[in-house]
Amino acid sequence: MARRKNMKRRRVILGNTFHLIRENGMDNVSLQMIAEKSGISKSLLQSYYPHKAKLTNDIIRNLFNTLGQQVNNYDMANSNAPYARTKAFIYTIAILGMHDEGLDRIISEACVSNATLDNWGVMLNDWINVNNLFDDVDVDKDELETGIAFVTSGIGRLYHDRKKHHLSAEAFADYATSALMFSFLHCSSREIDQALKEGHEIIESADMEVVHRAIDTMFDEGKEIFS
Repeated sequence: MARRKNMKRRRVILGNTFHLIRENGMDNVSLQMIAEKSGISKSLLQSYYPHKAKLTNDIIRNLFNTLGQQVNNYDMANSNAPYARTKAFIYTIAILGMHDEGLDRIISEACVSNATLDNWGVMLNDWINVNNLFDDVDVDKDELETGIAFVTSGIGRLYHDRKKHHLSAEAFADYATSALMFSFLHCSSREIDQALKEGHEIIESADMEVVHRAIDTMFDEGKEIFS
């Protein structure tokens, strides 16, 4: 019973923090604001989350997990196209941030420090492992993990400067996917072109309204949360 109550309160705290950051940005949200919106004292909030960084990490982790589940549901996202699905995952993050000011505040938060950029890499790698994405592909798993860490750091900063470079969401995803495939997984130009083409087909099958609904409800009762 205590554990259930604990998770229920964490769900409330995470949901309220998510909406506050989406509305105001991380710098304009205090622990006191989160506590008041959650109907608890600041000291009780800090017994769950001593620092905003832990809250931010959990929110980003849940957001990425939700997006990963949605990419798996895209009509054209078959398990035999790991590079294409990786492109679709990166595209989904980018398109949401580029067209939703509130989500951009949260995604941008993951681009401002090495610690949060590292989390991007960990979460992308976790998504790949959970979905066994490269199990049937001849790749060195250590090189894959190194490549993800390197590329994630680069695309995080590229996302931050996307307006300066006039990047579309798909161009952003193409850069990230082709860099991973060419520099770390030693794929040929033909393989890269094919993966980007298949990734485009996955993207075309996506219903972004469904993705938005999943994000809006990701902390609702009955949804799996990570904390």
